[in-house]
Amino acid sequence: MRTQVDRFAEVVRDVVIEMHARRMRAVLMMTAVALATGALVAAIAISSVAAHQVDADLAASTLDVVSVTVSGGGTPGGGTITPGDDPATGPVETFPRDAELRAENLDLVAGAGRRLDVTGLVPALVSRDGLPTDDPVAGVSVAGMTSGYLRASAASVGDAPAWMLDGGEPVVFLGPVAAEHLGIPVTDDPTGLSVSIDGVSHSVVGFLHGGSVDLAAVVAVPYTRAVGAVGDDRATRMLVRVERGAGAPISRAIRLALRPDAPERLTASQVVDVNQLRTGVTTQLDRLAAGIGGFLLMLTILLIANAMVVSVMARTSEIGVRRAMGASRRNVAALFLAEGALTGLLGGLAGSAFALVALVVVAAASSWTATVAAWWLVLGPGVGVLAGLISSLYPALRAATIQPALAVRSD
Repeated sequence: MRTQVDRFAEVVRDVVIEMHARRMRAVLMMTAVALATGALVAAIAISSVAAHQVDADLAASTLDVVSVTVSGGGTPGGGTITPGDDPATGPVETFPRDAELRAENLDLVAGAGRRLDVTGLVPALVSRDGLPTDDPVAGVSVAGMTSGYLRASAASVGDAPAWMLDGGEPVVFLGPVAAEHLGIPVTDDPTGLSVSIDGVSHSVVGFLHGGSVDLAAVVAVPYTRAVGAVGDDRATRMLVRVERGAGAPISRAIRLALRPDAPERLTASQVVDVNQLRTGVTTQLDRLAAGIGGFLLMLTILLIANAMVVSVMARTSEIGVRRAMGASRRNVAALFLAEGALTGLLGGLAGSAFALVALVVVAAASSWTATVAAWWLVLGPGVGVLAGLISSLYPALRAATIQPALAVRSD
């Protein structure tokens, strides 16, 4: 007694014999399936890679810095008196003394620091030390900053002690343009070099290089000295550098982190949140890929169905002989369904290979990183088998309903 495995093997053998006898037709049908499934898988894969790339580009295009200022320019008496200062005459500060630490304690914050531009707020005459103070150098500006500001702006001071900006000693860091205007050579050892600011000698301890902020013409002094000279921190700007894509959430949280008692005293720069835009782009690309692939697959199903119907008509006599020799309608239907499934399987395998090559070529041409998901490779054969079964369903039913007597006399 034959088992189900024997019957299945017999059906497969008959299908292989038939496909071998009609090789050109089988090759054309498999090519159609390969093109359709390959286009579907390639569209999904390329769409997924493109969406990932667009997502990365949008994330990279968002600002990676947030600036925090005093609301409305600040008002004297709106902050806290710095410890040790005379409440009547001391500087009034809105930013807390440990502002950098509070900001950097937030996740995704890479660095933070404060800067107060002195030039333009109060007279700040800068000259080479030893020269008359009434002959200041033009083209330079004085700014107080913390060492955190250098980190946040990605500026470099080499081996110079940047931490001195967090103290109150009369020291300066010079930008290259400021050093040139002051006639001070940019050197790794500035020992003995000094400049005069409003008649007070300041030792040069380092030079400013690079960074995302132009510091070329800046004479940087410790932040506390700048606040003392101005009298308050109303014009202070804190620069907060964040990880890529974290600008929006940090801009919402930074004020509360700095002043939990009065966040309204601070204003954070607005950063556009592109999460919804990124999701929309990905969804639209997915829909486009599904639409293109589905349309091609429908055409392929119609093409295979038409070819299978023609095959049934051409094999009417053979079907009649099989029925006359005892083959049931189920056996005849299974023969055509198996032929459609095998055609779809082989075409789907070829389509997956085609899609993989297309993905690599498109990614290389677009300078993208090609990523391949395992399910994409399984999708091709799976869709191919499904398309083959659907397209051969009607031809199989039609073949199963052919009457043996009429089929034998059809020739």
